Amino acid sequence: MNHKLSQITIQNYKSIISHEFDLTDYTPLIGYNNAGKSNLLSGIKWLLRKSSLSVESFNSPNDPVTIEGKIEGIDDALLGSLTAPHKASIKPYIDNGELRIKRVQNQPGDTVTNIKLFVYDSREDAEENPWVANPNGIDGAISALFPESIHIGAMENSEEDVSKPKTTSTIGKLLSEIIGPIETQYGAQVTAALNSLKDILDAEGLNRAPELTQFDTEVNQKIDNFFPDVNIRLHVPTPELKEVFNKGTIKVYESHSPNGRDVSALGHGAQRSIQMALIRHLAELKRASQTHNTTTLLLIDEPELYLHPHAIEIVRDALKMLSTQGYQVIFSTHSAMMVTQADMANAILIRKDNAQGTHKKLTLKHAVSQIAQDAPSQIQLIYSLSNSSKILFSERVILTEGKTEQRILPKIIEKITGKTLGLHKYALIRQDGVTNTKKSLAVLDVMGLPSKAIVDLDYAFKNATTDGFLAANDPDVTACHQFLAQIAVSNGIDLGNDGWPKTNTRYTAAEAVAFLASHAQIYLNIESLHVKLLAHNIWVWKKGAIEKHIGITGKSEQVWSNFVTQMQTQSLQDIVPDYPGVEECIVWLTD
Repeated sequence: MNHKLSQITIQNYKSIISHEFDLTDYTPLIGYNNAGKSNLLSGIKWLLRKSSLSVESFNSPNDPVTIEGKIEGIDDALLGSLTAPHKASIKPYIDNGELRIKRVQNQPGDTVTNIKLFVYDSREDAEENPWVANPNGIDGAISALFPESIHIGAMENSEEDVSKPKTTSTIGKLLSEIIGPIETQYGAQVTAALNSLKDILDAEGLNRAPELTQFDTEVNQKIDNFFPDVNIRLHVPTPELKEVFNKGTIKVYESHSPNGRDVSALGHGAQRSIQMALIRHLAELKRASQTHNTTTLLLIDEPELYLHPHAIEIVRDALKMLSTQGYQVIFSTHSAMMVTQADMANAILIRKDNAQGTHKKLTLKHAVSQIAQDAPSQIQLIYSLSNSSKILFSERVILTEGKTEQRILPKIIEKITGKTLGLHKYALIRQDGVTNTKKSLAVLDVMGLPSKAIVDLDYAFKNATTDGFLAANDPDVTACHQFLAQIAVSNGIDLGNDGWPKTNTRYTAAEAVAFLASHAQIYLNIESLHVKLLAHNIWVWKKGAIEKHIGITGKSEQVWSNFVTQMQTQSLQDIVPDYPGVEECIVWLTD
Protein backbone atom coordinates (compact mmCIF):
# COMPACT_ATOMS: atom_id res chain seq x y z
CA MET A 1 0.00 0.00 0.00
CA ASN A 2 1.37 3.43 -0.95
CA HIS A 3 1.38 5.97 1.83
CA LYS A 4 -0.57 9.15 1.18
CA LEU A 5 -1.85 12.35 2.72
CA SER A 6 -5.38 11.15 3.52
CA GLN A 7 -6.75 14.20 5.31
CA ILE A 8 -5.91 17.86 5.69
CA THR A 9 -7.40 20.43 8.05
CA ILE A 10 -6.76 24.08 7.21
CA GLN A 11 -7.36 27.09 9.45
CA ASN A 12 -7.02 30.78 8.57
CA TYR A 13 -5.25 30.17 5.25
CA LYS A 14 -6.34 32.54 2.48
CA SER A 15 -10.06 31.92 1.76
CA ILE A 16 -10.22 28.84 4.01
CA ILE A 17 -11.42 29.91 7.45
CA SER A 18 -11.49 26.42 8.99
CA HIS A 19 -12.25 23.22 7.16
CA GLU A 20 -11.29 19.57 6.83
CA PHE A 21 -10.78 17.79 3.50
CA ASP A 22 -10.43 14.05 2.84
CA LEU A 23 -7.95 13.10 0.12
CA THR A 24 -7.40 9.95 -1.93
CA ASP A 25 -4.77 8.76 -4.40
CA TYR A 26 -6.65 10.61 -7.16
CA THR A 27 -8.71 13.54 -5.90
CA PRO A 28 -10.60 15.88 -8.24
CA LEU A 29 -11.53 19.27 -6.77
CA ILE A 30 -14.62 20.68 -8.49
CA GLY A 31 -15.96 24.18 -8.06
CA TYR A 32 -16.62 27.46 -9.76
CA ASN A 33 -13.99 30.13 -10.31
CA ASN A 34 -12.66 31.78 -7.16
CA ALA A 35 -14.08 29.09 -4.87
CA GLY A 36 -10.64 28.44 -3.32
CA LYS A 37 -9.52 25.24 -5.02
CA SER A 38 -6.04 26.64 -5.68
CA ASN A 39 -5.76 27.68 -2.05
CA LEU A 40 -6.33 24.09 -0.98
CA LEU A 41 -3.54 22.93 -3.30
CA SER A 42 -1.05 25.52 -2.09
CA GLY A 43 -2.01 24.80 1.53
CA ILE A 44 -1.13 21.13 1.04
CA LYS A 45 2.22 22.15 -0.43
CA TRP A 46 2.99 24.46 2.50
CA LEU A 47 2.25 21.75 5.06
CA LEU A 48 4.99 19.56 3.59
CA ARG A 49 7.48 22.32 2.70
CA LYS A 50 7.59 25.33 4.97
CA SER A 51 8.08 28.86 3.71
CA SER A 52 7.29 32.21 5.24
CA LEU A 53 3.72 33.26 4.44
CA SER A 54 2.95 36.90 3.72
CA VAL A 55 -0.08 38.74 5.03
CA GLU A 56 -2.00 37.84 1.85
CA SER A 57 -1.94 34.19 2.97
CA PHE A 58 -3.71 34.95 6.26
CA ASN A 59 -7.51 35.03 6.27
CA SER A 60 -7.20 37.04 9.49
CA PRO A 61 -3.76 38.60 10.12
CA ASN A 62 -4.38 38.48 13.88
CA ASP A 63 -4.63 34.69 14.00
CA PRO A 64 -2.09 31.96 13.14
CA VAL A 65 -2.21 29.84 10.00
CA THR A 66 -2.53 26.20 11.04
CA ILE A 67 -2.53 23.29 8.61
CA GLU A 68 -2.82 19.75 9.93
CA GLY A 69 -2.39 16.57 7.90
CA LYS A 70 -2.87 12.86 8.41
CA ILE A 71 -0.52 10.50 6.59
CA GLU A 72 -1.65 6.89 6.32
CA GLY A 73 -0.07 3.72 4.96
CA ILE A 74 3.23 3.93 6.85
CA ASP A 75 4.02 0.23 7.21
CA ASP A 76 7.15 -1.69 8.24
CA ALA A 77 8.34 -1.98 4.64
CA LEU A 78 8.24 1.79 4.21
CA LEU A 79 10.01 2.39 7.53
CA GLY A 80 12.66 -0.14 6.53
CA SER A 81 13.40 1.85 3.38
CA LEU A 82 14.18 5.05 5.33
CA THR A 83 17.58 5.96 6.69
CA ALA A 84 18.12 5.19 10.36
CA PRO A 85 17.82 8.87 11.49
CA HIS A 86 14.59 9.42 9.53
CA LYS A 87 13.11 6.19 10.83
CA ALA A 88 14.02 7.12 14.39
CA SER A 89 12.40 10.55 13.98
CA ILE A 90 8.94 9.35 13.01
CA LYS A 91 8.54 5.79 14.33
CA PRO A 92 7.57 6.80 17.91
CA TYR A 93 4.64 8.83 16.60
CA ILE A 94 3.10 6.28 14.23
CA ASP A 95 -0.22 4.89 15.40
CA ASN A 96 -1.76 2.05 13.38
CA GLY A 97 0.15 3.08 10.28
CA GLU A 98 -0.82 6.76 10.60
CA LEU A 99 1.17 9.89 11.35
CA ARG A 100 -0.44 13.24 12.16
CA ILE A 101 1.51 16.45 11.63
CA LYS A 102 0.67 20.14 12.00
CA ARG A 103 2.49 23.22 10.76
CA VAL A 104 1.87 26.63 12.35
CA GLN A 105 2.91 30.18 11.43
CA ASN A 106 1.81 32.65 14.09
CA GLN A 107 2.04 35.92 12.17
CA PRO A 108 2.53 37.21 8.63
CA GLY A 109 6.13 37.46 7.45
CA ASP A 110 7.52 35.43 10.34
CA THR A 111 10.96 33.92 9.84
CA VAL A 112 11.18 30.35 8.62
CA THR A 113 12.90 29.31 11.86
CA ASN A 114 9.85 30.43 13.84
CA ILE A 115 7.48 28.24 11.81
CA LYS A 116 6.92 25.10 13.86
CA LEU A 117 6.05 21.58 12.80
CA PHE A 118 4.16 19.58 15.42
CA VAL A 119 3.70 15.81 15.56
CA TYR A 120 0.80 14.11 17.30
CA ASP A 121 1.85 11.69 20.04
CA SER A 122 -0.92 9.19 20.82
CA ARG A 123 0.88 7.48 23.69
CA GLU A 124 -0.74 7.55 27.11
CA ASP A 125 1.94 9.72 28.68
CA ALA A 126 1.24 12.43 26.08
CA GLU A 127 -2.52 12.74 26.63
CA GLU A 128 -2.36 16.16 28.31
CA ASN A 129 -0.27 17.71 25.53
CA PRO A 130 -0.33 15.33 22.55
CA TRP A 131 1.30 17.75 20.06
CA VAL A 132 5.09 17.69 20.18
CA ALA A 133 6.84 20.72 18.66
CA ASN A 134 9.72 20.23 16.23
CA PRO A 135 10.95 16.75 17.19
CA ASN A 136 14.54 16.26 16.12
CA GLY A 137 14.84 15.55 12.40
CA ILE A 138 11.09 15.54 11.73
CA ASP A 139 11.20 17.92 8.75
CA GLY A 140 13.82 15.76 7.08
CA ALA A 141 11.82 12.60 7.76
CA ILE A 142 8.69 14.15 6.21
CA SER A 143 10.77 15.13 3.19
CA ALA A 144 11.87 11.52 2.89
CA LEU A 145 8.24 10.38 2.83
CA PHE A 146 7.15 13.17 0.47
CA PRO A 147 9.88 14.58 -1.80
CA GLU A 148 9.39 18.02 -3.31
CA SER A 149 5.92 18.14 -4.83
CA ILE A 150 5.16 19.10 -8.43
CA HIS A 151 2.82 22.08 -8.35
CA ILE A 152 1.44 23.27 -11.69
CA GLY A 153 -0.79 26.32 -11.64
CA ALA A 154 -3.59 26.90 -14.14
CA MET A 155 -2.38 30.20 -15.55
CA GLU A 156 1.32 29.77 -14.82
CA ASN A 157 3.78 29.70 -17.69
CA SER A 158 3.84 26.10 -18.89
CA GLU A 159 7.08 26.89 -20.67
CA GLU A 160 8.92 27.17 -17.37
CA ASP A 161 7.67 23.78 -16.16
CA VAL A 162 8.75 21.96 -19.33
CA SER A 163 12.02 23.79 -19.98
CA LYS A 164 13.47 24.73 -16.58
CA PRO A 165 15.03 21.68 -14.88
CA LYS A 166 14.11 22.55 -11.29
CA THR A 167 13.53 19.68 -8.85
CA THR A 168 9.86 20.63 -8.72
CA SER A 169 9.30 20.89 -12.48
CA THR A 170 8.09 18.11 -14.74
CA ILE A 171 11.27 18.18 -16.80
CA GLY A 172 13.30 18.07 -13.58
CA LYS A 173 11.41 15.00 -12.39
CA LEU A 174 11.89 13.32 -15.77
CA LEU A 175 15.62 14.02 -15.80
CA SER A 176 15.96 12.57 -12.32
CA GLU A 177 14.21 9.42 -13.55
CA ILE A 178 16.46 8.90 -16.58
CA ILE A 179 19.83 10.03 -15.23
CA GLY A 180 20.45 6.74 -13.43
CA PRO A 181 20.32 4.48 -16.52
CA ILE A 182 22.29 7.00 -18.59
CA GLU A 183 24.95 7.27 -15.93
CA THR A 184 25.24 3.49 -15.81
CA GLN A 185 25.46 3.18 -19.59
CA TYR A 186 27.60 6.16 -20.49
CA GLY A 187 29.03 7.30 -17.16
CA ALA A 188 32.60 6.26 -17.93
CA GLN A 189 32.62 7.93 -21.36
CA VAL A 190 31.06 11.15 -20.08
CA THR A 191 33.39 11.25 -17.09
CA ALA A 192 36.43 10.79 -19.36
CA ALA A 193 35.22 13.61 -21.61
CA LEU A 194 34.60 15.87 -18.64
CA ASN A 195 38.04 15.08 -17.20
CA SER A 196 39.66 16.03 -20.51
CA LEU A 197 37.76 19.30 -20.37
CA LYS A 198 38.82 19.73 -16.77
CA ASP A 199 42.49 19.40 -17.73
CA ILE A 200 42.03 22.31 -20.14
CA LEU A 201 39.91 24.67 -18.01
CA ASP A 202 40.74 23.85 -14.40
CA ALA A 203 43.11 26.15 -12.52
CA GLU A 204 45.27 23.12 -11.84
CA GLY A 205 44.62 21.34 -15.12
CA LEU A 206 47.43 19.31 -16.64
CA ASN A 207 46.83 20.69 -20.13
CA ARG A 208 45.52 24.18 -19.48
CA ALA A 209 44.55 26.22 -22.52
CA PRO A 210 47.36 28.64 -23.54
CA GLU A 211 44.85 31.49 -23.53
CA LEU A 212 44.11 30.87 -19.85
CA THR A 213 47.81 30.71 -19.00
CA GLN A 214 48.44 33.96 -20.89
CA PHE A 215 45.58 35.63 -19.03
CA ASP A 216 47.03 34.46 -15.68
CA THR A 217 50.49 35.82 -16.56
CA GLU A 218 49.27 39.23 -17.70
CA VAL A 219 46.98 39.79 -14.75
CA ASN A 220 49.53 38.55 -12.20
CA GLN A 221 52.05 41.10 -13.47
CA LYS A 222 49.60 43.79 -12.48
CA ILE A 223 48.71 42.18 -9.17
CA ASP A 224 52.41 41.93 -8.29
CA ASN A 225 52.54 45.71 -8.03
CA PHE A 226 50.03 45.56 -5.17
CA PHE A 227 50.60 42.16 -3.54
CA PRO A 228 53.95 40.65 -4.48
CA ASP A 229 53.20 37.35 -2.76
CA VAL A 230 49.78 36.80 -4.39
CA ASN A 231 48.91 35.48 -7.83
CA ILE A 232 45.76 34.18 -9.44
CA ARG A 233 44.64 31.63 -12.00
CA LEU A 234 41.43 31.80 -13.97
CA HIS A 235 39.34 28.76 -13.03
CA VAL A 236 36.50 27.46 -15.19
CA PRO A 237 34.64 24.77 -13.19
CA THR A 238 33.84 21.57 -15.03
CA PRO A 239 30.38 20.24 -14.19
CA GLU A 240 29.67 16.80 -12.81
CA LEU A 241 27.36 14.51 -14.75
CA LYS A 242 24.31 15.42 -12.64
CA GLU A 243 25.04 19.13 -13.14
CA VAL A 244 25.03 18.60 -16.89
CA PHE A 245 21.53 17.15 -16.68
CA ASN A 246 20.44 19.97 -14.44
CA LYS A 247 20.87 22.22 -17.47
CA GLY A 248 18.63 20.00 -19.60
CA THR A 249 15.73 21.62 -21.41
CA ILE A 250 13.27 21.03 -24.26
CA LYS A 251 13.69 22.11 -27.86
CA VAL A 252 10.74 22.06 -30.26
CA TYR A 253 11.11 21.13 -33.92
CA GLU A 254 8.39 21.58 -36.52
CA SER A 255 8.13 20.11 -40.01
CA HIS A 256 8.42 23.46 -41.79
CA SER A 257 11.68 24.38 -40.06
CA PRO A 258 14.83 22.37 -39.26
CA ASN A 259 15.79 24.73 -36.45
CA GLY A 260 14.75 23.98 -32.90
CA ARG A 261 12.91 26.60 -30.89
CA ASP A 262 12.37 27.21 -27.20
CA VAL A 263 9.01 26.13 -25.81
CA SER A 264 8.31 29.78 -25.02
CA ALA A 265 7.91 30.39 -28.75
CA LEU A 266 4.76 28.25 -28.83
CA GLY A 267 1.20 29.15 -27.90
CA HIS A 268 -0.39 28.27 -24.56
CA GLY A 269 -2.21 25.26 -25.99
CA ALA A 270 0.99 23.75 -27.41
CA GLN A 271 2.89 24.46 -24.19
CA ARG A 272 0.19 22.81 -22.09
CA SER A 273 0.09 19.83 -24.45
CA ILE A 274 3.86 19.31 -24.12
CA GLN A 275 3.59 19.70 -20.36
CA MET A 276 0.90 17.05 -20.10
CA ALA A 277 2.73 14.76 -22.54
CA LEU A 278 5.76 14.87 -20.25
CA ILE A 279 3.55 14.02 -17.30
CA ARG A 280 2.16 11.08 -19.25
CA HIS A 281 5.71 9.91 -20.04
CA LEU A 282 6.62 10.31 -16.38
CA ALA A 283 3.70 8.02 -15.54
CA GLU A 284 4.99 5.36 -17.93
CA LEU A 285 8.50 5.60 -16.50
CA LYS A 286 7.15 5.17 -12.99
CA ARG A 287 5.09 2.16 -14.06
CA ALA A 288 8.17 0.56 -15.62
CA SER A 289 10.42 1.21 -12.61
CA GLN A 290 7.88 0.11 -9.97
CA THR A 291 9.79 1.94 -7.21
CA HIS A 292 7.35 3.50 -4.75
CA ASN A 293 9.22 4.01 -1.50
CA THR A 294 8.30 7.68 -1.55
CA THR A 295 5.12 9.47 -2.59
CA THR A 296 5.30 12.58 -4.74
CA LEU A 297 2.37 14.94 -4.57
CA LEU A 298 1.26 16.14 -7.98
CA LEU A 299 -0.83 19.27 -7.46
CA ILE A 300 -2.37 20.65 -10.66
CA ASP A 301 -4.77 23.49 -11.36
CA GLU A 302 -6.98 22.64 -14.35
CA PRO A 303 -4.86 20.07 -16.21
CA GLU A 304 -7.38 20.24 -19.06
CA LEU A 305 -6.66 23.91 -19.73
CA TYR A 306 -6.10 24.69 -23.45
CA LEU A 307 -6.49 21.02 -24.45
CA HIS A 308 -8.95 19.53 -26.93
CA PRO A 309 -11.29 16.71 -25.71
CA HIS A 310 -9.16 13.79 -26.93
CA ALA A 311 -6.07 15.24 -25.25
CA ILE A 312 -8.03 15.69 -22.01
CA GLU A 313 -8.80 11.96 -21.94
CA ILE A 314 -5.12 11.15 -22.49
CA VAL A 315 -4.08 13.46 -19.64
CA ARG A 316 -6.72 12.00 -17.34
CA ASP A 317 -5.50 8.46 -18.00
CA ALA A 318 -1.87 9.51 -17.43
CA LEU A 319 -2.74 11.13 -14.11
CA LYS A 320 -4.74 8.06 -13.09
CA MET A 321 -1.73 5.90 -13.90
CA LEU A 322 0.58 8.13 -11.85
CA SER A 323 -1.80 7.85 -8.89
CA THR A 324 -1.00 4.12 -8.76
CA GLN A 325 2.74 4.53 -9.28
CA GLY A 326 4.08 6.48 -6.32
CA TYR A 327 2.26 9.77 -7.01
CA GLN A 328 -0.71 11.22 -5.17
CA VAL A 329 -2.65 13.31 -7.66
CA ILE A 330 -4.82 16.20 -6.46
CA PHE A 331 -6.18 18.57 -9.08
CA SER A 332 -8.83 21.19 -9.69
CA THR A 333 -10.98 20.91 -12.78
CA HIS A 334 -13.89 22.44 -14.67
CA SER A 335 -14.20 19.51 -17.06
CA ALA A 336 -16.50 16.53 -16.57
CA MET A 337 -14.11 14.60 -18.84
CA MET A 338 -11.49 14.62 -16.07
CA VAL A 339 -13.81 12.69 -13.74
CA THR A 340 -14.79 9.12 -14.63
CA GLN A 341 -17.58 7.13 -13.04
CA ALA A 342 -15.03 5.46 -10.76
CA ASP A 343 -13.78 8.85 -9.50
CA MET A 344 -17.11 10.49 -8.73
CA ALA A 345 -17.57 9.00 -5.28
CA ASN A 346 -14.41 10.72 -3.98
CA ALA A 347 -14.56 13.96 -5.97
CA ILE A 348 -14.72 17.01 -3.70
CA LEU A 349 -17.19 19.80 -4.43
CA ILE A 350 -15.59 23.09 -3.38
CA ARG A 351 -17.78 26.08 -2.57
CA LYS A 352 -17.26 29.48 -0.92
CA ASP A 353 -19.47 31.93 0.92
CA ASN A 354 -18.97 34.80 3.35
CA ALA A 355 -19.93 32.82 6.43
CA GLN A 356 -17.92 29.63 5.88
CA GLY A 357 -15.23 30.77 3.47
CA THR A 358 -13.96 27.97 1.26
CA HIS A 359 -15.55 24.66 2.24
CA LYS A 360 -16.57 21.32 0.75
CA LYS A 361 -19.86 19.63 0.10
CA LEU A 362 -20.25 16.07 1.34
CA THR A 363 -18.75 13.66 -1.21
CA LEU A 364 -21.03 11.22 -3.00
CA LYS A 365 -19.40 8.33 -1.14
CA HIS A 366 -20.04 9.80 2.31
CA ALA A 367 -23.53 11.01 1.41
CA VAL A 368 -24.56 7.55 0.17
CA SER A 369 -23.20 5.88 3.32
CA GLN A 370 -25.43 8.16 5.42
CA ILE A 371 -28.55 7.27 3.43
CA ALA A 372 -28.00 3.59 2.65
CA GLN A 373 -26.74 1.49 5.53
CA ASP A 374 -26.12 -1.81 3.73
CA ALA A 375 -23.08 -2.10 1.44
CA PRO A 376 -24.85 -3.61 -1.63
CA SER A 377 -27.38 -0.78 -1.60
CA GLN A 378 -24.56 1.75 -1.33
CA ILE A 379 -22.81 0.27 -4.37
CA GLN A 380 -26.05 0.32 -6.37
CA LEU A 381 -26.78 3.92 -5.44
CA ILE A 382 -23.27 5.15 -6.26
CA TYR A 383 -23.45 3.39 -9.62
CA SER A 384 -26.87 4.86 -10.32
CA LEU A 385 -25.84 8.42 -9.47
CA SER A 386 -22.49 8.07 -11.25
CA ASN A 387 -24.06 7.62 -14.68
CA SER A 388 -23.12 11.20 -15.48
CA SER A 389 -20.25 13.16 -13.96
CA LYS A 390 -22.19 16.33 -14.87
CA ILE A 391 -23.92 15.88 -11.54
CA LEU A 392 -20.80 17.32 -9.88
CA PHE A 393 -20.56 20.32 -12.19
CA SER A 394 -24.10 21.61 -11.69
CA GLU A 395 -26.03 23.55 -9.09
CA ARG A 396 -29.24 21.52 -9.45
CA VAL A 397 -30.05 17.97 -10.53
CA ILE A 398 -33.02 16.55 -12.43
CA LEU A 399 -33.49 12.79 -11.99
CA THR A 400 -35.31 11.01 -14.78
CA GLU A 401 -36.57 7.49 -15.33
CA GLY A 402 -36.60 6.95 -19.08
CA LYS A 403 -34.48 7.42 -22.18
CA THR A 404 -37.03 9.70 -23.84
CA GLU A 405 -36.51 12.35 -21.15
CA GLN A 406 -32.76 12.08 -21.66
CA ARG A 407 -33.00 12.58 -25.41
CA ILE A 408 -35.80 15.12 -25.69
CA LEU A 409 -36.29 17.02 -22.42
CA PRO A 410 -33.10 19.15 -22.76
CA LYS A 411 -34.32 20.36 -26.16
CA ILE A 412 -37.81 21.09 -24.82
CA ILE A 413 -36.33 23.04 -21.89
CA GLU A 414 -34.22 25.10 -24.30
CA LYS A 415 -37.20 25.69 -26.58
CA ILE A 416 -39.46 26.90 -23.78
CA THR A 417 -36.97 28.85 -21.63
CA GLY A 418 -34.52 30.01 -24.30
CA LYS A 419 -31.63 28.61 -22.23
CA THR A 420 -29.80 25.29 -22.33
CA LEU A 421 -29.50 23.02 -19.32
CA GLY A 422 -25.89 24.14 -19.03
CA LEU A 423 -26.89 27.79 -18.77
CA HIS A 424 -29.46 26.80 -16.15
CA LYS A 425 -26.57 24.97 -14.38
CA TYR A 426 -28.75 21.84 -14.27
CA ALA A 427 -27.67 18.23 -14.71
CA LEU A 428 -30.14 15.74 -16.17
CA ILE A 429 -29.40 12.31 -14.72
CA ARG A 430 -31.05 9.06 -15.71
CA GLN A 431 -31.43 6.82 -12.70
CA ASP A 432 -30.45 3.19 -12.83
CA GLY A 433 -33.91 2.11 -11.70
CA VAL A 434 -36.82 4.17 -10.40
CA THR A 435 -36.67 2.28 -7.10
CA ASN A 436 -33.69 4.49 -6.19
CA THR A 437 -35.71 7.70 -6.42
CA LYS A 438 -36.16 8.29 -2.70
CA LYS A 439 -32.56 7.46 -1.81
CA SER A 440 -31.17 9.44 -4.73
CA LEU A 441 -33.10 12.55 -3.69
CA ALA A 442 -31.91 12.07 -0.11
CA VAL A 443 -28.26 11.63 -1.14
CA LEU A 444 -28.31 14.76 -3.28
CA ASP A 445 -29.96 16.68 -0.45
CA VAL A 446 -27.22 15.61 1.97
CA MET A 447 -24.63 16.70 -0.60
CA GLY A 448 -26.29 20.11 -0.73
CA LEU A 449 -27.40 19.71 -4.36
CA PRO A 450 -31.08 20.71 -4.84
CA SER A 451 -32.82 18.07 -6.94
CA LYS A 452 -36.16 17.10 -8.49
CA ALA A 453 -37.34 13.83 -10.03
CA ILE A 454 -39.54 13.03 -13.02
CA VAL A 455 -41.31 9.65 -12.94
CA ASP A 456 -43.92 7.71 -14.86
CA LEU A 457 -47.38 7.26 -13.37
CA ASP A 458 -46.74 3.68 -12.30
CA TYR A 459 -44.27 5.03 -9.72
CA ALA A 460 -47.19 6.62 -7.88
CA PHE A 461 -49.03 3.29 -7.95
CA LYS A 462 -46.18 0.96 -7.05
CA ASN A 463 -43.29 2.79 -5.37
CA ALA A 464 -44.47 6.01 -3.78
CA THR A 465 -46.13 4.19 -0.88
CA THR A 466 -43.07 2.02 -0.24
CA ASP A 467 -40.86 5.12 -0.34
CA GLY A 468 -43.09 6.84 2.21
CA PHE A 469 -44.24 9.65 -0.05
CA LEU A 470 -47.85 8.39 0.05
CA ALA A 471 -49.81 6.79 2.87
CA ALA A 472 -50.10 3.01 2.93
CA ASN A 473 -53.80 3.12 2.07
CA ASP A 474 -53.80 6.27 -0.03
CA PRO A 475 -57.39 6.72 -1.24
CA ASP A 476 -56.37 7.89 -4.72
CA VAL A 477 -54.11 4.89 -5.27
CA THR A 478 -56.89 2.64 -3.99
CA ALA A 479 -59.42 4.23 -6.38
CA CYS A 480 -57.14 3.71 -9.38
CA HIS A 481 -56.43 0.15 -8.31
CA GLN A 482 -60.11 -0.70 -8.01
CA PHE A 483 -61.05 0.91 -11.31
CA LEU A 484 -58.27 -0.97 -13.09
CA ALA A 485 -59.64 -4.25 -11.72
CA GLN A 486 -63.01 -3.38 -13.25
CA ILE A 487 -61.74 -2.65 -16.78
CA ALA A 488 -58.80 -5.04 -17.07
CA VAL A 489 -60.46 -8.21 -18.39
CA SER A 490 -62.75 -6.49 -20.89
CA ASN A 491 -59.83 -4.55 -22.35
CA GLY A 492 -57.30 -7.39 -22.51
CA ILE A 493 -55.07 -6.12 -19.69
CA ASP A 494 -53.21 -8.73 -17.66
CA LEU A 495 -52.63 -7.97 -13.99
CA GLY A 496 -49.77 -9.17 -11.86
CA ASN A 497 -49.98 -10.49 -8.30
CA ASP A 498 -49.95 -6.91 -7.05
CA GLY A 499 -53.02 -6.05 -9.13
CA TRP A 500 -51.16 -3.67 -11.47
CA PRO A 501 -50.61 -4.20 -15.23
CA LYS A 502 -48.02 -6.56 -16.63
CA THR A 503 -46.89 -6.89 -20.23
CA ASN A 504 -48.81 -9.19 -22.58
CA THR A 505 -49.17 -9.53 -26.35
CA ARG A 506 -51.58 -6.61 -26.54
CA TYR A 507 -50.14 -4.08 -24.09
CA THR A 508 -46.84 -3.39 -22.45
CA ALA A 509 -47.21 -2.60 -18.76
CA ALA A 510 -46.53 1.09 -19.52
CA GLU A 511 -49.15 1.14 -22.29
CA ALA A 512 -51.72 -0.41 -19.96
CA VAL A 513 -51.04 2.28 -17.33
CA ALA A 514 -51.46 4.96 -20.02
CA PHE A 515 -54.75 3.36 -21.06
CA LEU A 516 -55.91 3.47 -17.44
CA ALA A 517 -54.91 7.15 -17.17
CA SER A 518 -57.01 8.06 -20.22
CA HIS A 519 -60.29 7.38 -18.36
CA ALA A 520 -62.12 10.42 -17.04
CA GLN A 521 -63.43 8.46 -14.04
CA ILE A 522 -60.03 8.58 -12.29
CA TYR A 523 -58.80 11.94 -13.60
CA LEU A 524 -59.22 13.66 -10.24
CA ASN A 525 -57.45 10.81 -8.43
CA ILE A 526 -54.43 11.06 -10.70
CA GLU A 527 -54.44 14.85 -10.38
CA SER A 528 -54.44 14.45 -6.60
CA LEU A 529 -51.53 11.98 -6.71
CA HIS A 530 -49.63 14.41 -8.90
CA VAL A 531 -50.06 17.25 -6.40
CA LYS A 532 -49.12 15.08 -3.42
CA LEU A 533 -45.85 14.00 -5.02
CA LEU A 534 -44.99 17.54 -6.12
CA ALA A 535 -44.68 18.28 -2.41
CA HIS A 536 -41.78 15.82 -2.38
CA ASN A 537 -40.12 17.33 -5.49
CA ILE A 538 -41.41 14.53 -7.73
CA TRP A 539 -43.21 15.20 -11.01
CA VAL A 540 -45.56 12.42 -12.18
CA TRP A 541 -46.59 12.22 -15.82
CA LYS A 542 -50.38 12.22 -15.46
CA LYS A 543 -50.96 10.52 -18.82
CA GLY A 544 -48.68 7.65 -17.85
CA ALA A 545 -45.37 8.66 -19.47
CA ILE A 546 -43.81 11.60 -21.33
CA GLU A 547 -44.54 10.05 -24.75
CA LYS A 548 -48.31 10.55 -24.29
CA HIS A 549 -47.83 14.21 -23.39
CA ILE A 550 -45.60 15.11 -26.33
CA GLY A 551 -47.38 12.92 -28.85
CA ILE A 552 -44.80 10.38 -29.97
CA THR A 553 -45.09 6.61 -30.29
CA GLY A 554 -42.13 4.37 -29.72
CA LYS A 555 -38.79 4.77 -27.98
CA SER A 556 -36.12 4.73 -30.67
CA GLU A 557 -33.39 7.06 -31.82
CA GLN A 558 -35.30 7.66 -35.06
CA VAL A 559 -38.47 8.68 -33.22
CA TRP A 560 -36.56 11.01 -30.92
CA SER A 561 -34.58 12.49 -33.81
CA ASN A 562 -37.73 13.16 -35.83
CA PHE A 563 -39.32 14.96 -32.90
CA VAL A 564 -36.25 17.16 -32.31
CA THR A 565 -36.16 17.99 -36.04
CA GLN A 566 -39.81 19.04 -35.90
CA MET A 567 -39.06 21.34 -32.95
CA GLN A 568 -36.48 23.18 -35.05
CA THR A 569 -39.02 24.25 -37.64
CA GLN A 570 -42.33 24.33 -35.74
CA SER A 571 -43.62 25.69 -32.46
CA LEU A 572 -44.15 23.29 -29.59
CA GLN A 573 -47.79 24.32 -29.41
CA ASP A 574 -48.26 22.87 -32.91
CA ILE A 575 -46.58 19.51 -32.34
CA VAL A 576 -47.18 18.74 -28.65
CA PRO A 577 -50.77 17.66 -27.84
CA ASP A 578 -50.46 18.49 -24.15
CA TYR A 579 -48.42 21.67 -24.43
CA PRO A 580 -49.88 23.23 -21.22
CA GLY A 581 -48.89 20.13 -19.22
CA VAL A 582 -45.38 20.03 -20.69
CA GLU A 583 -44.88 23.76 -20.16
CA GLU A 584 -46.06 23.40 -16.56
CA CYS A 585 -43.45 20.69 -16.04
CA ILE A 586 -40.63 22.84 -17.45
CA VAL A 587 -41.63 25.86 -15.37
CA TRP A 588 -41.69 23.65 -12.27
CA LEU A 589 -38.28 22.19 -13.08
CA THR A 590 -36.59 25.52 -13.69
CA ASP A 591 -38.30 27.49 -10.93
